[in-house]
Amino acid sequence: VTDTNELVGIDDDSVVKLEEIISNTIYDNCMPNILPEIYSVRVDDKTLLVVHFYPSNNKPHYIKKDGKHKGTYVRVGSSNRLATLEIIEELERQKRRISFDSLINYDLEYQEGVFSNLDGHIESKLDKTPSLKVYEKLKLIKSERDAYFLTNLGVLFSPNRDEYFPLVKIECARFKGTTTKVFLDQATFDGDIIESIEKTIDFIKRNIKLGATIGEVYRENRWEYPLLALREMVINAVVHRDYSILGSDIKIAIFDDMIEITSPGVLMIDKEKVGRGYSELRNQNLGNLFKLFDIIEQWGTGFEKLADELEKYPEIKFEIDDSSSFTQMRFIKIDALLTTQETTQETTQETTQETTKDKIISLLKENPRYTKKDLMKNLNKADATVKEHLANLKKENIIKRVGSTKSGHWEVQDGK
Repeated sequence: VTDTNELVGIDDDSVVKLEEIISNTIYDNCMPNILPEIYSVRVDDKTLLVVHFYPSNNKPHYIKKDGKHKGTYVRVGSSNRLATLEIIEELERQKRRISFDSLINYDLEYQEGVFSNLDGHIESKLDKTPSLKVYEKLKLIKSERDAYFLTNLGVLFSPNRDEYFPLVKIECARFKGTTTKVFLDQATFDGDIIESIEKTIDFIKRNIKLGATIGEVYRENRWEYPLLALREMVINAVVHRDYSILGSDIKIAIFDDMIEITSPGVLMIDKEKVGRGYSELRNQNLGNLFKLFDIIEQWGTGFEKLADELEKYPEIKFEIDDSSSFTQMRFIKIDALLTTQETTQETTQETTQETTKDKIISLLKENPRYTKKDLMKNLNKADATVKEHLANLKKENIIKRVGSTKSGHWEVQDGK
């Protein structure tokens, strides 16, 4: 199959040989060893060889001769990138089925009152009295060496959070127009994680329009964007962000034409599986805590709710950009998108025309005796195009023809 998706196929006699070459190449170069399923199929009377790699429980795999730290690559969008140390550690945790939020912080021994900000949620949502037993069940602490230590999840809800996770916050901004040049509103929510979600939604509501439509009986208020879907994606950003990336925060950017939510960390599942009920939590214990607190209803339903809400908003397009180490989710106004495309097309056309016009002036300055055919050859333009530009330039008094068509020459006016 070519890079342009044209089916070429392979010779039937080469199937066995190619299977052996592929298997040996993988075995000789990849560590730990991985065994794909290799088989042939017939498509449009052509034979294709399929190499099917299943998700591995033995990550990370790396190029044997380069070693783990220099030979581990990850797929980012349509490109391959050398994995950072943080990504390699994340892959190691996936292999051991250990999430980052479950790791113990041996610097922080449990102290009474350390979860005072969370105790209210425990009492109201779980109807339980906060205690060591409850904290341990919620994976906020772990017992080791006859002492209780905070897990990374516990640190996120402790007064020590900023010391170990300095950018656990949500930065919100409303910009003027479609660029980040001018701020109209701005807020930072760096307190309690759960409260930060609600404050973020309040910020969004403050900066988008609430309209009214006439229903069958009553007037119905309708937000400019699907608010429930936005809330689900903000929660998704908090639950699935990579807290091991210490230099980044969650960002909410509101423009005239879209809302963009940026969260540190790549998608845990293929983008194609989004909205199909798949769920793979990066922070399993944080996700479980949110579920117990009724912030999340069921695993894997966030994107399903998103799809349901978007059906009510045909004027809004949702897209995910996973081409970097960040995940960006965008709610885009389709009308604004079409307008931008049309404007870009018009600007391109104008720029092209202006460039052709300037080139003609330069050529005539270089050689005033250039004929129309000479200009066509130099510009690689059709007869009608050059003829139109020459007519416009003469009308604007930028150029002037002196003498006959065959023996005359062009004059370019001063200052042109």
